[in-house]
Amino acid sequence: MKKIIICLWALIVCCWGCEDYLNVKPSNVQAIRTYDEVKALLGGHLRMYAEPDYDNLEGTSIPYIENDIWTFLHFYGDDIDVDTYVKNRYIFGNIKNLYVESANWKNTTQPGVIWKAYYSNIGFFNTIIDELSRVEASKEQADIVRCEAKVLRAWHLFKLMQYFSPYHLNKYGLPVNLDAQKVAEYDASRKTQEEVYRIIISDLTECVECTTEPRSTYNVFYDKNIIHAILAQVFLYKGDSGAKADDDYENAASHAKSALEALKLQSTEDYEPFPVYNEVLGISKEAPHALMVDFRSANELRFIVGNPKSASQNLYSSASLYALFKDNDIRKTKFFNDKQVITKYMNIATGYVSVELYQFWSAAEMYLIIAESYARSGNESEGKKWLEDFQKHRYSNYNGYQGNALLQEILNERRREFCYEYDMRWCDLSRLQTGWTRSSYEDAEHPTYTLEDNDYRFTLPIPVKEELQYNDIEQNPGWLIVTE
Repeated sequence: MKKIIICLWALIVCCWGCEDYLNVKPSNVQAIRTYDEVKALLGGHLRMYAEPDYDNLEGTSIPYIENDIWTFLHFYGDDIDVDTYVKNRYIFGNIKNLYVESANWKNTTQPGVIWKAYYSNIGFFNTIIDELSRVEASKEQADIVRCEAKVLRAWHLFKLMQYFSPYHLNKYGLPVNLDAQKVAEYDASRKTQEEVYRIIISDLTECVECTTEPRSTYNVFYDKNIIHAILAQVFLYKGDSGAKADDDYENAASHAKSALEALKLQSTEDYEPFPVYNEVLGISKEAPHALMVDFRSANELRFIVGNPKSASQNLYSSASLYALFKDNDIRKTKFFNDKQVITKYMNIATGYVSVELYQFWSAAEMYLIIAESYARSGNESEGKKWLEDFQKHRYSNYNGYQGNALLQEILNERRREFCYEYDMRWCDLSRLQTGWTRSSYEDAEHPTYTLEDNDYRFTLPIPVKEELQYNDIEQNPGWLIVTE
């Protein structure tokens, strides 16, 4: 039955028409008749996380592993030494086109890959929720499927907001359709940031307050700790955005503390960048330091951190990142050798060439969310307390924070701790809006490229091919000339 359901879902996807990813399954297509079929259909998607070799459920994907998204976001950040990167023939030769398109932060192709991956999945989650309402199921049965789909949908919407919504402009939220019965008549205009965050927070709050316990044999993202961690991220990111509210930072700290109940921060004695990873490929929720780790066989990581075991594949830290590490920072010798070669993933036994490791919702992130939330809300004593509690786990002979720029030190800790981890740095840059200059590549007219403070390029453009040619919504400010 599961194979039949998957084939029917693939047929539904093909029937959507064009590439309008906000449109979902027409109401006259009835492929699912029972609760078990709805549960199995969503289970087919979840299985992609647990078993990387499992054939993909057509029409859905795991967005963070799609088509060089990690490498693209890495190129947009400031942790890469671009001068040495482009001289590495082994690494650069395999990824040159993506780098050249991204060097001046004007890549207009990769945003379409991201848009398609996330919105396609949102349409799938809408269908699951809609079909669930049409079948007979007990409250407990319905809850474990509905909450799984709603947490995933909220997480996807949040990532789209981080990538595509200009941070300080409330009017430029995203188009959102949550009704699987609406195909052509839905409101396709951009909602405000406030409206989109209301949807995200409502779905997550409903699920974290649900009285039905998640099923460990089925649920992945319907996990109260994960939901608290996502809410902590959402409220922190929202806190200075165009949709900011007075209680955002209070909520961020509260949810981060709840998530921390299931996590342990490594000490200076036992610290490793990735102390637990799946020797069996797929996700693990057993790591004490992070709520989810995903270990996969792939090649993308080598384009980000190289392979320090092979001199021809060495990649180097940017000078600005390396300068942030003090000599008593235990991460310094874990993340780099004495020539600034990146070694952060050295303890992955199989090397860098054919693996990827994604880490989500770590204890370190929750600590720093709490510290930043207190600092931004004016409670510097509590912010300093949480920062110092974190730093004593990362510095030998630690004597407390002695500086007078608490918030900046917390932000520096985020950059140190999460360097070269998926989209962490770019999402921080998109909210901090702090620019920098780097060398160009084979551009005689422009020896350097500069991303100015508050530059429009901190937000990705709404893609033309995947959205604007079907939906006449307003492009993000600054991108009109570039994308025409």
